[in-house]
Amino acid sequence: MKKALETQKETFIRNGPPNYKLRIDRLRRCVALIKTYETKIIDALNQDFQNRSIHEIKISEIDQNIRNLLFTIKNLKRWMRPQKRMSSLGTGLLGARALMTPTPLGSVGIIAPWNFPVAMVFYPAASILAAGNSIMAKPSEITPSTSSLIKEAVDRYFDVSEFAVILGGPETGKEFSSLPHDHLLYTGSGKVAKKVLEVTSKNLTPTTLELGGKSPTIISDNANLTLVAKRVLFSKTLNAGQICLSPDYIFLKKGLENKFVSELKKTFSKFYNNNSNDYTSMVNGTHYNRIMSYLDDAVKKGATVTSLGDLDSKERNTISTKLIFGVNDTMEVMKNEIFGPLLPIMLYENLSEVTDYINKHDHPLGLYFFGKNKSQQNYIINNTRSGGVTINDTMFHLLQSRLPFGGVGHSGYGYYHGYEGFLNFSNLRAIYYQTYSDSILSLIRPPRGKLFNLLSKVMKRLG
Repeated sequence: MKKALETQKETFIRNGPPNYKLRIDRLRRCVALIKTYETKIIDALNQDFQNRSIHEIKISEIDQNIRNLLFTIKNLKRWMRPQKRMSSLGTGLLGARALMTPTPLGSVGIIAPWNFPVAMVFYPAASILAAGNSIMAKPSEITPSTSSLIKEAVDRYFDVSEFAVILGGPETGKEFSSLPHDHLLYTGSGKVAKKVLEVTSKNLTPTTLELGGKSPTIISDNANLTLVAKRVLFSKTLNAGQICLSPDYIFLKKGLENKFVSELKKTFSKFYNNNSNDYTSMVNGTHYNRIMSYLDDAVKKGATVTSLGDLDSKERNTISTKLIFGVNDTMEVMKNEIFGPLLPIMLYENLSEVTDYINKHDHPLGLYFFGKNKSQQNYIINNTRSGGVTINDTMFHLLQSRLPFGGVGHSGYGYYHGYEGFLNFSNLRAIYYQTYSDSILSLIRPPRGKLFNLLSKVMKRLG
């Protein structure tokens, strides 16, 4: 991997920043790669997950990736243009010019997670390649078939100087983090992120973190519970809840419990009708056992559980989505990001209870509110902090091509989406063209006379 990084850095120095035509070519190759390997991607993911819904793969790993790449291609020329800035000290009147020019950083590393192994390589790749960088990607060892396929595909479509894939486990990941990348994107747990930052700090490598967290969903008494059930369960059952933006727990207005549970049961039945082929497994036995341990711990500590379906199978690592009432912060299911098909539900009387609870915990990657009242919507937005917010749905702020995506605090920092993602992986280079007129500038150089004092007062007021 050291050799690959050296090759990328040497190529960048020798050839200079890639022009618009080459960047577009690289983005189009990504599109062609995903289209060509679609069937193999589906097969590989089903080998790794034992059962992964083909329809969900299409939505999350194929279609969304292509859509994001095409959006980037469409807008790249505009994003690359230098932005004119007004020059300070009045020098613009004398012919000076100030520009902000986005230029490539060089070689950017990606450490991708297992939950969406294809998407979490190529989704940020759109921003990174658009910014004119090369890529070194380390996909997860938890999905070995898909990771090997990614390497095969990338090796076919790209030279190592443009895009290299490194395979391996935790030790490889540690070595990968220690390389002097020009930027590193890590997606995963906060626990591992702290170790990554310890290593990257030695090279002063700028790092973007996307860390997830416990994303809350708040349901008001004026929400349409039929619609809420459909939208919450779409996100919670997608990839069996193994999503950083999945609704992690629900705050439900007290008194709506029976109606909401009824709507969730009806919706789950319509979604799957006990059809296990369209319901994704936990990625492996370890994560199946982790979820079951959360469930057992909650029950032992007084929680009650309602299963929405009958798709449980230890052999297939499938767990039907389960509602958990009576939870508290001593339970593992409330201490950890669930990353699975468990949905704790807490009851509230006043929205201040909700915001107080959310603000006492780490800032989540996403926050969701269902309700028609504008003042309630604004209260939640203005009295909480999160990476992003979706009102009357979940996760859809991620799908908005013109909005940035990223976390805040313990849910991460930096962006890899749309224009803000392009800027995140660019060096925003300040370029200033000085005026040839020297009459004013000469006043600030020695020997300084009476006019210097006058100029000093004026300079304080000039932008």
